[in-house]
Amino acid sequence: MPRPGRENVRERLLDAAAEEFTDNGYAAARLQDIARRAGFTKGAVYSNFDSKQALFAQLLAKKSMDLAARVIETVSGLGPGDAAGRSGDAIASWLVDEPRWPLLVTEFAIQAGRDPALNGAYRSERRHLRSELEALIRERAAAWGVQDSLDARGVATSLLALISGLAVEHSVDPEQIDQRAIGDAITELFLGAISRAAERG
Repeated sequence: MPRPGRENVRERLLDAAAEEFTDNGYAAARLQDIARRAGFTKGAVYSNFDSKQALFAQLLAKKSMDLAARVIETVSGLGPGDAAGRSGDAIASWLVDEPRWPLLVTEFAIQAGRDPALNGAYRSERRHLRSELEALIRERAAAWGVQDSLDARGVATSLLALISGLAVEHSVDPEQIDQRAIGDAITELFLGAISRAAERG
């Protein structure tokens, strides 16, 4: 049997890490268990990732950009009002379908706030994610003619904070903080930003 290529190994490790982290949480997850799930030895993990935090940071980047791509695909070609609603629906659907993932990110963020070894990796990844979201929002704003007046960085920052907060609220009270409530909150964020941009423009 041919040996799997490096990219294939990394993808399998990331998929296994997603399962291990969401099943057991960041702190309890072990690299040897991630390797076992992927069908490799622990050495395969270290040959592709420097540490558990580096593996998680890469997984966080992948998951975050997958969501961003999903939202952009959903709103492609839509006007600002429809795009705001569809964006809210897409993010709400993802958050309800994968409720453990946003909580896992929150767990990592709390630990990163207390552990300097984790803080650098988390801070770097969140800055990268905000930058990527800002670029995507600027692209949509240009299509709607409000690129000069819409605060893309502010919207990206508020969106990430809102998703984190809604994830926690949904985990505690899914009956009231349901998919519709989540979608409405995110839609209001986008509509408010677009409305203010139109007024300034």
